[in-house]
Amino acid sequence: MADTSLTDPLGREIVLHDRTWHGHIVKGHPDLGEHQDLVERTVRSPDEIRHSRADENCRIYFGPGPRPGVIIMVVADVVARVVKTAHLAKKVTGGAMEWSK
Repeated sequence: MADTSLTDPLGREIVLHDRTWHGHIVKGHPDLGEHQDLVERTVRSPDEIRHSRADENCRIYFGPGPRPGVIIMVVADVVARVVKTAHLAKKVTGGAMEWSK
């Protein structure tokens, strides 16, 4: 698989590198292995974007998960323009809201 270029609702280009997907996300969060499409959709069309409390350059994107009661969380560095990680969650967390549908 090749790297995937994604554009968020604020016009930022963010890359999901193949090495990040396989070497970090799927390896650390195998429950996402079949859901790369949901991760990509979460960056392209999130329900909301929040500032990360841990890193001022990062944003947390939230979108629908693969089943009811579960959401996808994607962390991206918007300065380096890369997805850092993604995982399933039960609730929205993070800092101040940056954008919402």
